[in-house]
Amino acid sequence: MITTAALSQSHGAAIRELLGTVTSHDGVSPLDEAARLAITAAAGDAQHLLLSADGHASAGEAAGDESAAEAAQPLLGYVSVLADGTVQGMVRPAQRRRGHGTALLRAALELRPDAGVWAHGALEGSLAFLAHAGLHETRSLLTLHRPLGPAHPVPEVAAPTLEDLRLDTFEADRDAEGLLEVNAAAFADHPEQGAMTRADLDQRMAEPWFDPADLLVARRGRDLVGFVWVKQEPAGEAETDEVSGAVDAEIYVVATSPAVQGHGVAGHLLATSLTRLQEAGVPGVELYVEADNAPALALYERWGFSVSGRDVQMRMAEKS
Repeated sequence: MITTAALSQSHGAAIRELLGTVTSHDGVSPLDEAARLAITAAAGDAQHLLLSADGHASAGEAAGDESAAEAAQPLLGYVSVLADGTVQGMVRPAQRRRGHGTALLRAALELRPDAGVWAHGALEGSLAFLAHAGLHETRSLLTLHRPLGPAHPVPEVAAPTLEDLRLDTFEADRDAEGLLEVNAAAFADHPEQGAMTRADLDQRMAEPWFDPADLLVARRGRDLVGFVWVKQEPAGEAETDEVSGAVDAEIYVVATSPAVQGHGVAGHLLATSLTRLQEAGVPGVELYVEADNAPALALYERWGFSVSGRDVQMRMAEKS
């Protein structure tokens, strides 16, 4: 099966059409943010497998060289293989149980035998399909949700014990490198978040949802020592409140430098951010946390968060 690291505009559009169809049908996106960004990246280390209506991978040609007839064919399936070895994909709902998913998975595992294959939403059918293929669960990522509003006040937290701490709005020219340093130190053991580069940051800052006002940084003198980053999708691209029509927000990242951990900086950042969202009329907020991170889960439970979803990563058993 042919793969490519370069997608034409028409193929990118076909993937996004398939993504919308699958997400609407399943109630959860089969691709995470990294995989979605890889579709639109001008260049990158991701590999793309596209299965067209004629049963062949349609992504083998150089971008822009595919025929008009081929480009017009609806995709039956798609798989993303990211540079970090994570794999995720989808098959058009009307074309499932016909071997397309098996073919795509087999090709992806040939590329990356060590792949971590995501089953977003932990859908029963997806888990059964991967288990039948010989994969087993190795990681579980939970989605936590918390409503905002008068009935759900933001907890009061003690002021940070660092007297010279101040909060400020992110400015890229001033803060980008400091943010990346704090992020790398805070998530040194995290398989995805800790690897964020300046190119990754710039790509996210170019997204429609990015607003510098939603990225709150904590500073001591000239040093950035922590930040909380809120993601608010444009209306129509995220769940909305049935009454107000407002969109839930995501606590995208909370990070503090190891040098200031234990001084209440993270709690101060989170409380400030939640208060701002509540005052802006945002109905709720969600975040993601590893299922085996008991301290974090206990903390967020005290803050009023509860589990609202789960993503599972599965791998082939290592051969002895």
